[in-house]
Amino acid sequence: MERFAKWYVETILKNSNKVVIILFIVSIVLGIYAALSLKVNADITGLAPKDDPKFQDLVKYTSEKVTSNTLIIAISGTKNHDPDSIAQKFKETFEKSGYVYQAEPFDNPETLVKYGMLALSESSVGDTIKYYQSLTKVEPRTLVDFRFWRNIGVAVYDLNSYLEGLVEKVGIKKYYLLSPDKDLMVMNFSMKKPMSDVEFVTQAVETLKSEVKEIEEKEKLTVYFTGGVMSAYESNMQATKDFTLTTFISIAAIVVIILLGFGNILELLILFVGLIMSMAITLGLIAVFLKELNIITTFVNAMLLGMGIDYAMYIVTRIQERFNIEGISQRSIIDAFIENFRPAFISMLTTALAFLGMLLSPSNAIKQMGISVSLGVLVYFFVFNTFVPIMHDKFINKFRKRERDTYIRIVDIVRKSRVLMTFTIILTLILTGIGVYSILHFSYTTSSLIPEKSETNIASKIISEKFGSVASSDVVIAAESSEKLSDYINKLKERGLITSDFSILTFIQNPEKVAEEHSNIYLEVLKLTNTPFLEVLFKKHGLYESFVSTVDVIKNISNLEDLFKIMEKDIPSLFYTDITGKRLLLAYVTPSVNIWEGNNIRIFFDSMKDYKVYGYSVLFYNIINELLMSTILVFGLVLIIEIIVLYMDFRNFGKALNIIVLTMLNAVAALGISYIVGIKTTFITFLTLPIFLGIGVDSLVEFDHSVKYGKESIIKTEKAVIMSILTTVSSFASFLVARGQLLREFGFVTSAGLLGSLFISFFWYLNMTEALQKSREKGKQR
Repeated sequence: MERFAKWYVETILKNSNKVVIILFIVSIVLGIYAALSLKVNADITGLAPKDDPKFQDLVKYTSEKVTSNTLIIAISGTKNHDPDSIAQKFKETFEKSGYVYQAEPFDNPETLVKYGMLALSESSVGDTIKYYQSLTKVEPRTLVDFRFWRNIGVAVYDLNSYLEGLVEKVGIKKYYLLSPDKDLMVMNFSMKKPMSDVEFVTQAVETLKSEVKEIEEKEKLTVYFTGGVMSAYESNMQATKDFTLTTFISIAAIVVIILLGFGNILELLILFVGLIMSMAITLGLIAVFLKELNIITTFVNAMLLGMGIDYAMYIVTRIQERFNIEGISQRSIIDAFIENFRPAFISMLTTALAFLGMLLSPSNAIKQMGISVSLGVLVYFFVFNTFVPIMHDKFINKFRKRERDTYIRIVDIVRKSRVLMTFTIILTLILTGIGVYSILHFSYTTSSLIPEKSETNIASKIISEKFGSVASSDVVIAAESSEKLSDYINKLKERGLITSDFSILTFIQNPEKVAEEHSNIYLEVLKLTNTPFLEVLFKKHGLYESFVSTVDVIKNISNLEDLFKIMEKDIPSLFYTDITGKRLLLAYVTPSVNIWEGNNIRIFFDSMKDYKVYGYSVLFYNIINELLMSTILVFGLVLIIEIIVLYMDFRNFGKALNIIVLTMLNAVAALGISYIVGIKTTFITFLTLPIFLGIGVDSLVEFDHSVKYGKESIIKTEKAVIMSILTTVSSFASFLVARGQLLREFGFVTSAGLLGSLFISFFWYLNMTEALQKSREKGKQR
């Protein structure tokens, strides 16, 4: 490997002008391509495996049935306005925009089901009708009981109020809900394209926002957007902002650390240019291969800035040290490159192969993470180990010898402290124990990509305060027949898992017997039309004819298929055709617990494994499960790859295993310290385990190789490790300023782990390795 290193560095120095020009051209072209074409898609459904039939079915259902593909607007300040006029303006504005398919009316069960407003086992109207029917069979002596007449009055009033409300929902009135205090209006719009189309969603929301602003200013109203479309828009925008913000903060922090560490403006400029070129090439290649970033790969750029600069730290430190020892010459640059190449290459190889192991994961998100980081690590290694030696050679007359930094001498003395070594070992083991506990209590409820004060959350809170919960019927049970559906619902209620349901059974108890019985529920309608009291009400509100026509339709039904065709046309939300073409009956159920609190989502859906369940929440649960299993698989693969690579480097299995064990302890300890500050182990923080296996061995490998070269090599490696870890920490710590809680948690865990690796490598591994090396040397002398 030393011969190759010598040949390579001498070749690039001879052809330095050509090499630099090629690097600049490639980085400019790929950088421009990345800026124009790389997008961020923060939709978590995009993390589902594309080839898995189970996920294909769940995604198909979600795209067809769930309210996530709708835009909800909350209009505040309507108390002193004509609600019909306001609603008409918004309806016309949105439907003419070219992005909205239509305003969704609130007078049909389809929309009410989506909002969770019909998630009832029995409606209040149904109770009223049944109660009235029971009154007609009462014995005469009951008529003297004043409660009888009072109850009749209540029943008739309930029914009359319902009918009046139903009849009033005509024209524009059926397209909005008005709060009891008349000050908040809610409207619901279905979009022309699914929310997974990031470009469409972005254009739609921004265009509608600009058009709404005119109405707000003119009418003195405040309009909030919410719903799945707005949530997708804000997630994507926040992810993009955080991506940009963390990138700039990472670069700024790295520049400051380099300046403090090397104290040379020329050195800083060389590394800064190399950093920008590496970033441009990496992002360009990611854009070529992946086209977009998902919620996991959005932090890859800042992560690579921190990881990639390590290769610059190692080569620059060694060049600087050779200048001090051998003098400022091209020979010093060549010698420094040769000395640095093997440990740097092994470090790059272990990291790249570790992340390449992610390609064997069934999860697309983890595959994309593997591709992105592997490409990036390779690019940063190549650019810095090519550009840095060339630039030092070109500006060789600008460099001066430097005395060794005082702080490095102090560090070398301090790190030999037995007290600190013991403290590091004990603390690491304690935090590892806490980390194991955190992993065993893995949380399926993740933090959001968007901040709590986002418009989506504000609007949802306002609507909930005025109307109650919105879209509470997210969990859906499916069955092939009404008998099975009825059986499922009864069992779930007996087990206390659900509190209410809405399905075809709400209207017809035994759909399979419709041919012989012509539907019990509709024949009851015929009886109702001949009930004097109710007949007066029906005729008063013009509903009598519609009830009679319903009975006529039922008379013409000859089989179950006829009934389903009629009902599916009126209430398509109660039916679903899966990916195999099988039609299923759906029941919208309300869980007995809030599945988004604590770890209830895991507890609830673990209890539902015997049933076919649909909805965004079950898709989310399955994706998290998939990511969890994939991460464990990747962790195992990375472990094997790293042991093999380290064994090939050291030719010592014990040494390779020792490095891996310490790296694993550090990774789990990072989850431990995070748990102490209130950050639970979720899919995003759990992902740090294979990541730390990829990047955590670097300092240990560097120290192990430096010990062979003696004290001078150890000291300059100490500086390189400090600089590289601090720059990497600064990159990951940049996530702490992101507005998305998800990225902040990831930033804390990775920063904690990197600082932990600094302590372990200095106070534990280096001391232990140095002691073993000395004992070997004494053994040889004997």
